[in-house]
Amino acid sequence: MTTPPTTSSVLVEENKSLSQSSLWRMQREYFEQESINAWVNQVPFYITSNPFIAYCYSQLVINFIRDWTKKHPETKHLPFYILELGTGSGRLSFYVLKTLTELLEAYKMTDIKICYVMSDFTRNNIKYYETHPALLPYLEKGMVDFAIYNMELDKPITLLRQHITLNPETLQNPLIVFANYIFDTISHDGFTVHDKKLYELLISLKTEMSNLKDNRPVDMEKLETVYHIKEIKSDYYSDPVLNDILEEYKTHLHESSLLFPIGSIHAIKYLNKISNNKLFIISTDKGYGTLNSLDYHGHPSLSFHGSFSLMVNFHAISEFFKKTGGGSFMQSTRKGIKTSVFYNGIQLNELTDTQYALQQYVEEFSPSDYFTLHRRVSDSFQECDLDTIAAHMHLTRWDPHMYLKLKNRVISLISEADPETVEFMATYMPKLASNFYHLPKTECVLFEVGVFFHATKNYQEALRYYEQSLPFVGEQFSLRYNIALCQHHLGRNEDALASFKKALELNPDSKETKEWVTFLEKGKNGGEEK
Repeated sequence: MTTPPTTSSVLVEENKSLSQSSLWRMQREYFEQESINAWVNQVPFYITSNPFIAYCYSQLVINFIRDWTKKHPETKHLPFYILELGTGSGRLSFYVLKTLTELLEAYKMTDIKICYVMSDFTRNNIKYYETHPALLPYLEKGMVDFAIYNMELDKPITLLRQHITLNPETLQNPLIVFANYIFDTISHDGFTVHDKKLYELLISLKTEMSNLKDNRPVDMEKLETVYHIKEIKSDYYSDPVLNDILEEYKTHLHESSLLFPIGSIHAIKYLNKISNNKLFIISTDKGYGTLNSLDYHGHPSLSFHGSFSLMVNFHAISEFFKKTGGGSFMQSTRKGIKTSVFYNGIQLNELTDTQYALQQYVEEFSPSDYFTLHRRVSDSFQECDLDTIAAHMHLTRWDPHMYLKLKNRVISLISEADPETVEFMATYMPKLASNFYHLPKTECVLFEVGVFFHATKNYQEALRYYEQSLPFVGEQFSLRYNIALCQHHLGRNEDALASFKKALELNPDSKETKEWVTFLEKGKNGGEEK
């Protein structure tokens, strides 16, 4: 929906092609300035960066590699490169690396060499990944590398650790690409179909004078967008394939405005070029996958969330692959996010394991289906018993993000729950802890795992996880107090006394802590103990 201009608005730009709008520059500046903090309660990313979607992607990758090396045994000793576009927080990378390692061992494929490339256009994010403790084991194994890559520029993708460039010589196997929540944030063009005529959507931007600094908008959310239409009477693009797709829209759509993912297609062309036209892309994003779903829409609106995003025209990307010798596997129509797979240089009908994996992990029970259930449980977890919560946590593959939403409910139910359910959860708490990927200003699940074991009176395990959480949460009263309680229950009263004293320094007004210090000092001096 177009935001109406106000009388006091200042014109920022007028009648620009959408892909040429200054919006995209502002988008890049936002991510450059915010760096990793963009993903701390600003830009949404959970839906495409959780252990479940990582498991689906990892299964697709493993089955594809199995098929490819069976069909091309001479390539088995050559590395498979996985390029993540717009890595963002790095959580998806971590979960995929973790899951791929497990699957390579399970399938007895440890001789396969995988290099996972975390790419972003800003060096600031790369610096964060390079020193992240969760990624260090994979760095040591040589499984992960980094690259600065702006998808809208055809500049070489050079790996920062190995100092090699991804090109037709280095990419002997197909290039595997992950594109999650990225096609919706790079440049689009806009068009309108009306009475079987095609029009370009031209965008104007306005904002209040108070939102300008050095003649540039400060807050993108305060921009007003106005669209004008201009009839297209000849080929719009220099690429006839893209014009063919537009002609299809002009012929078959009744009345609609639509987006055309020109930035994404530009990047795909470049990736095809450097990969010998052997490309396997997996993408999850919000968007439209069929011709019918593109019909009867008004002018596009920008969704603001720190940055901004637009709906992805997956149908156009699919048509581009089909018209250039490739193909696609599109998830059937349903509400919510879409997972799609695009490929070149691959005969999918010859890859039986890959076909089965696509059916299982894209169509049968997809990341979209998972998120529908996740949202339902998130909204109603106060009504759930521990059995339901445990089952959902198992479905999430023990996702810390989900557990942090449910933690208080879990602890409140432990005393009344059946022992089997508590034991089941206790068995998988180490997996929950191993899925921890720290981001600034976020809760530490290691501490909450400690609380779980504390509540079940497993003080040894509780103490272990409390101590592991210390580097992430820092010196906090609740952590020191809980550590002291566990030490006391384990008969380590001297350590407990020292911990209670540290807790008291952090909160001098705590009456309970003072009582514990007095009690333990009395016991140390020969007084009666509990």
